[in-house]
Amino acid sequence: MRALVTGATSGIGRALADRLATRGYDLILVARDADRLATTAEEIRAARRVTCEVLPADLTAEDGLAAVEARLTTERDPVDVLVNNAGIGLPPGGYLGNPVQASMTLNRINVDSVLRLTHAALPGMTARRRGGLITVSSIAGFAPGTPAITYSASKAWATTFGEGLHHLLRGSGVTSTTVAPGFVRSEFHQRSGVSTAHLPDWLWLTPPVVAEAAVRGFERGTPLVIPGPAWRTAYAISRLLPRRWVRTGFARLMSRTSRKGANR
Repeated sequence: MRALVTGATSGIGRALADRLATRGYDLILVARDADRLATTAEEIRAARRVTCEVLPADLTAEDGLAAVEARLTTERDPVDVLVNNAGIGLPPGGYLGNPVQASMTLNRINVDSVLRLTHAALPGMTARRRGGLITVSSIAGFAPGTPAITYSASKAWATTFGEGLHHLLRGSGVTSTTVAPGFVRSEFHQRSGVSTAHLPDWLWLTPPVVAEAAVRGFERGTPLVIPGPAWRTAYAISRLLPRRWVRTGFARLMSRTSRKGANR
């Protein structure tokens, strides 16, 4: 079995790659930084004794997307599991504080690459009647109200897309699991210009916790995974509250814990 993981050199993607390797999956690791990609692959090979291909690719660029699509459609050493993890937030300033190109770039990775790579992978998976998808979304997709509304909207799309695929693929032998974590300790917040200094410790998740929840959910065929008891409780409560309360509550949380930006 072989899994392709995008955004595989840090955070949730790195943890997902490691967790799948412990399950015996050979890996294809995708990221922009070729040197860091090679280092990550070597670390996983040494620790897990699995095969690790590396595929340097910028998913904001047409040639990068095309290269990953080509690997997903090859019949030799086919990909059994596609992990759509790569994602970015808006730069400091949020939606209105940045040129529209910033939001377009965000959508290129958070939406377009997920759409295209999934479309490339699924025909082979359904023909073989095995395999599946893990899509990394965010709890922010359920809670608009942040200045970086493009990010929240992209994750709402990812969740709807992943859950929709779960329904579409029933009976095909292929599954789709979407994982929507809350705050995760990774490089993501620093890259997005987000300050999280005032967040209580009980709200934080770690990449290995998220990855383990995601892989377990995938193995069980679970359509949507919310890691962590605090976030599962918050999600359940949010489904019962008026929508405007959810918008307001999330906006207040973000105004207390971040200067600008988005959350995964």
